[in-house]
Amino acid sequence: MDVVARRARLDVDLVRGWAATAAAACAAARDRIDAVNVFPVPDGDTGSNVALTVAGGRDAVRDVTGVPVQSAATAFAHGAARSARGNSGVILSQWLVGFAAGIGEDGPDEGGRADEPDEPDERGAVPAARDAVRLVRALTAAADAATTAVPDPQEGTVLTVARDVARTARAAVGADDDAPTDGPDPAELLAGAVDAARGDLRRVSAAHDVLRAARVVDAGACALLVVLDALVAALRGATGAEVDLSWLPAASPEVVAGCSPGAGGAFEVMMLVRGVPADRLVGALRGVGDAVAVADAGGALHAHVHADDPAAVLALVPAADRERVVVRRVEEGPPETRGLVVLTRSPGLAAWYATCGAVTLVGDVPDADQLARATADARTGRAVVVDAGTGADVRDHDVVAAAGDGAAVVACLSLLADPDVDPAAGRAALGRLRTGTAHDASGLAAVVDGLVAAVPAAQAVTLAHGLDAVEARAAADVVARAHPELEVLLVGPVAGEAWWAGVD
Repeated sequence: MDVVARRARLDVDLVRGWAATAAAACAAARDRIDAVNVFPVPDGDTGSNVALTVAGGRDAVRDVTGVPVQSAATAFAHGAARSARGNSGVILSQWLVGFAAGIGEDGPDEGGRADEPDEPDERGAVPAARDAVRLVRALTAAADAATTAVPDPQEGTVLTVARDVARTARAAVGADDDAPTDGPDPAELLAGAVDAARGDLRRVSAAHDVLRAARVVDAGACALLVVLDALVAALRGATGAEVDLSWLPAASPEVVAGCSPGAGGAFEVMMLVRGVPADRLVGALRGVGDAVAVADAGGALHAHVHADDPAAVLALVPAADRERVVVRRVEEGPPETRGLVVLTRSPGLAAWYATCGAVTLVGDVPDADQLARATADARTGRAVVVDAGTGADVRDHDVVAAAGDGAAVVACLSLLADPDVDPAAGRAALGRLRTGTAHDASGLAAVVDGLVAAVPAAQAVTLAHGLDAVEARAAADVVARAHPELEVLLVGPVAGEAWWAGVD
């Protein structure tokens, strides 16, 4: 591999190189970081989440040229925030947001080429020394911002490591506001701070009870150190360099499997939110769930929470103010064959679909980027998309198109029953299905009676409702007593009609 080394300046080229190197390094480190992920939830996906988060930031800054370094860093940060996965991805993206804010705008004498001589300015400060001070400010702001991403900062985690790196770098510079006339090279300044944090990682992690009990270091801290190593490489002017990952712990997946569940909530909910102040959103999310994290995604907030009731989470934000809503089961392992993605307008069914193992998109018509992200999150390289009547453009996917949520539920059950999760199985079930709608319980009974008469070999009836749960259960019991030979499945609430019935 050809590696070109020269001292780099804080400019747009450096940010692009940093983003590209960090994305490659995080992808290479994914499995080893996943293997020590026990906090806040032992679901073994921090490495995967960070890799996808940083890749989104890389893509956002890839074609950015001719802008100040702060603008480039902001593009990197906001791209990462919009692509963030999991608690770890949100925290890291908020660290990047703080870094961009702290780096400051280019002055009239800054932004020169890396191969220009380090001529002192009118105060006698050379560019390398000025860059070192700016870097320290960025690291400090990044550590502060990462802490604001979570309502309950935990010592011994990535937040502690971020603060320690900033503190060590500041001590090496020895100046707060004025650029020194001489000082450490920015790359060596950061390299020293990162090496110190890496050497202290086990002691720092042992301060956290969950990490200490599992005898592992914090996965999020590992991810941050990989990203910082990538920045060191960029500051050294090394293009095409690989980050050394040999220091990462080689833990077994059994470490994660043997840990007790972490922060409460069976489901992970992530969404972009507009028009809601961050502190109000954080407070609302804490009222319904745990593992709360919120990052600035540039004109929107990217929110993350673990909760037992995804519908209660979504009810906190008006539908018009939320987008890119993703619901997944927290401790869902990767599927063995095809993954499953469900598109629905019904928040009340998000938990049901996620329990099927689906990456569930809730809202109006998702765009191509959302679909691509959801299929990537399915973690199999391919996924079946069940569209519950959103009308999304799914031409490039294996699709089972359902007329609504009731039919989508039937399709999902058929897919789960098929060992290969073959979309043909879902389509065949929809082809056999006979359906009807009703406005009330009495009308529902009549609709089901008619459907059963038309399908003598019927084995099951699926009822989807848009009502109060108690009222819906009572109506479903009436159907079950009238047709004891049928398996009755009740799901809801769904958006739209009061009652939908399907007989198969």
